[in-house]
Amino acid sequence: MKRSPLADVAWNYMSAQILNDAAELEIADRLAHGAQSSIELAAATGTHAPSLRRLLRALTALGVLEQCDADRFALTDLGAQLRKDAPDTVRDVVRFLCSEGAWSSWGDSLHSLRTGETAFEHNYGMQAFEYLGQHPEEAAKLNGAMGRMTGETAAGIIAGYDFSQFSTIVDVGGGNGTFLAEILRSAKDSKGIVFDMPTGVTDAAATLGAAGVADRADVVDGSFFASVPSGADAYVLKLVLHDWDDDRCLRILENVRQAIAPEGRLLVFERAVPEVVTAEHRRALLADLLMLVLTGGKERTVTEYRALFESAGFTLDTATGPLGDLGFTRLEATPA
Repeated sequence: MKRSPLADVAWNYMSAQILNDAAELEIADRLAHGAQSSIELAAATGTHAPSLRRLLRALTALGVLEQCDADRFALTDLGAQLRKDAPDTVRDVVRFLCSEGAWSSWGDSLHSLRTGETAFEHNYGMQAFEYLGQHPEEAAKLNGAMGRMTGETAAGIIAGYDFSQFSTIVDVGGGNGTFLAEILRSAKDSKGIVFDMPTGVTDAAATLGAAGVADRADVVDGSFFASVPSGADAYVLKLVLHDWDDDRCLRILENVRQAIAPEGRLLVFERAVPEVVTAEHRRALLADLLMLVLTGGKERTVTEYRALFESAGFTLDTATGPLGDLGFTRLEATPA
């Protein structure tokens, strides 16, 4: 009987955890300068050498490592993406998606399907972002992952749009500042503000400094459910609204509406899903379920975003896309 590809899908959860183990043990970083044995790596990582060797062989099967002889393993070009210092690192993405909170939430996904409630809150007794505020080490995983994904997509999202028309740009929920840094590099005379909760902006000043735009950018912490910095002529929200249910999205948008200049523009970047989906929308649909179990948000259609904007006092003028490798839609709105 021919093996079903669905069986491979079910097996893939093991591959994800194998990658996470390698990321947590910093295997790629330890092999950056040459092959080592499982005994050497076990001594460096504080693990059981025979068990670690089994992990190293599994990483070889995944193409992350290459087995040089009976007990020596080297890093492949693919595996180098798990290094902390790699320009194309995916380490933080792996660590966030396989973090205890995300992993346990997926394990309790039936609770979300039966009740509509987030599995995370069911397991931890609090909302995911409240938990992150109390656990900075977990927040660092999210910030790193979001910074990495933004780095992958920023050029494609920004290309073809003239951000230089704005004097001040507020990146609401801007995290470590990666997206605003890229915007300001494209808009040489514009100024910007990164706005997020305190654990979100921890690394923002360093990111803006490394991009050479710190002299035109400020970092402000706070809750976008209470207010956002006022008076700017552009407010950017990238992968923010999909984190929240409609009521919380409306609160965020109403706060932006109160803060925005009369002739200002709201720029929302999300993976808008069509009314009828196909396999090509896989990533957005997986993200939709991730929001269901983790934060209570969802991926929306353009029609759903239009309704949210109108309820908050905005008029949706433009919806374009897909932009960048991850298929973002730019939703551009003005005060009604």
